Amino acid sequence: MSSTHALGARRISTVRDPDMWLVSPGYDLVFVIFSAALLAFPHIARSLVPSDVFVDLVVTMLIGGPHLFATYTMTVMEPEFRERYPRYARGALLLPVLIVSAAIWNLTLLVTVFFFWASVHVIHQAAFIADAYRFKDPRGWQKTSTIVDYGLLMTSLYPVATGKLIRSEFQTGGRTLLFPDFLRLEIVADLAWVAFLFFATAFIWKSIWEIREGRLHIPKTLHMTLAAALFFVTPMLPNLDVAFQGLNTWHSFQYLAVVLYLNRLREKKGYIRSEVVRRVSRRGWSLYGMCLAFTLGAGALFLALLGVVVGFGWFETGEAMGMIGYGTVFADQHYFAFYSVVLSFLLIHYYFDHFIFLHADKRITPQFEGR
Repeated sequence: MSSTHALGARRISTVRDPDMWLVSPGYDLVFVIFSAALLAFPHIARSLVPSDVFVDLVVTMLIGGPHLFATYTMTVMEPEFRERYPRYARGALLLPVLIVSAAIWNLTLLVTVFFFWASVHVIHQAAFIADAYRFKDPRGWQKTSTIVDYGLLMTSLYPVATGKLIRSEFQTGGRTLLFPDFLRLEIVADLAWVAFLFFATAFIWKSIWEIREGRLHIPKTLHMTLAAALFFVTPMLPNLDVAFQGLNTWHSFQYLAVVLYLNRLREKKGYIRSEVVRRVSRRGWSLYGMCLAFTLGAGALFLALLGVVVGFGWFETGEAMGMIGYGTVFADQHYFAFYSVVLSFLLIHYYFDHFIFLHADKRITPQFEGR
């Protein structure tokens, strides 16, 4: 009996080991996990000003824009990154050209590609954080657990979304997203549901087993449960523009918190050569302020492009008379300018983040370590 009690005590103490957290319980719970409460922000903004365009602009300015520019502090602003990966760094310059060309040629196709890539990017960040918790676990981890976690994250966003895509009900940015005709079969949605339910059941069973064995990683399990639940619920909401901005708000806030800590860890290890990056990463407000300044610069570029588009009368696909028609015309022109500018920076952010999230270079993305 005493040996069993001692074993249980060891298991509990191991689970509560402070090294299980990425930074600390307070930091993780406030900035990484329960910052999920920020999903409500776009919905509150929409209730105050009933305009999806207003929600897009507010979320982009306050959090979406700053988070994407934070990527650059670990990549193109860092001399070592440019020296070690010159072709990869220069490759990012092609994206704005491709994006503006696609916006002119077929804006709906561009929005469709963006949403698919955005979904992959959000999932990849959630998986990166789950991996970071795994790396911090002094007990190691099992390959089966990793597969189940990845499977749950990769399938939770798509069951409802796939059904809406098949029925042409997935509308965002004033457009119905494209979906291949040969995949417009209900069995495709059924398969998405089967995959999600399989991994959700496996995750629940795995968590119960980990509790019994004293191996439950509480922070990782909290993060995984919240992420999977919110991924699953978001496509159910009627206004997908606002719904996905909610998910984007949490994702962006979480990302800033992770980049701030990783930059501090890089400085501790002597990996940062840029004096600007070193100085702004010492305080969260300094990093946010610099990224907000970059965002305001991008906003000025958006307004300039919007002025040109409106001035020359491009993208007048709505009726030219009446307030309703004018609103339709302006929405088209807004989305062209918005996606041309924002996606130019945003897809570069995705492009670099896949490199970061894959732990491709430990000097660029060092693993989280104990305090």
